[in-house]
Amino acid sequence: MGDYQYCIQCNPRETPKKQQGGTVDRHYSQVNVNARLKPDYLKEGYYNDQGYLRKEIFTKEAEMVAGVLAAGGMTSASLRRFYNKLRDIYTRYKDNKNFDEIKPDLYKFYPNANYAVRRKTATVPEAFLIFINTNVALAEQSPRNLIGFVEHFQSVVAYFKDNEGRRN
Repeated sequence: MGDYQYCIQCNPRETPKKQQGGTVDRHYSQVNVNARLKPDYLKEGYYNDQGYLRKEIFTKEAEMVAGVLAAGGMTSASLRRFYNKLRDIYTRYKDNKNFDEIKPDLYKFYPNANYAVRRKTATVPEAFLIFINTNVALAEQSPRNLIGFVEHFQSVVAYFKDNEGRRN
């Protein structure tokens, strides 16, 4: 399995080594450390034509985002801090069912993410700003999209742990 003593899926303590060309060898995929979120990221939204959450927001798109963020140097603490804020907002929405009341808290993600990226000691890559801007713009449209954002972000956090070794 490339530069591993053991397959990364069999021994998660093995750390992947960078190969020539800026990619990291993984048993199941490769992520370019200079990767960016694709321009068509979430172009189809969270839901399919039947009105159900699309499989890709849990799988392919979530894994891609996690890989890009990890490659950009984001820490799991920074990612979880934003995810926990979103969960708090969603919990408040579930408790009082007043979407208009929680929308200002969604809007706060814009300046908070921008600040996190621009800090001198930033552990948050530029790609995270695109992630937040894209998702908040969708989530602020309806309570249904808020649920989509929560589910997608949760999947990104889950895949992020697997991608953490991909940081520069």
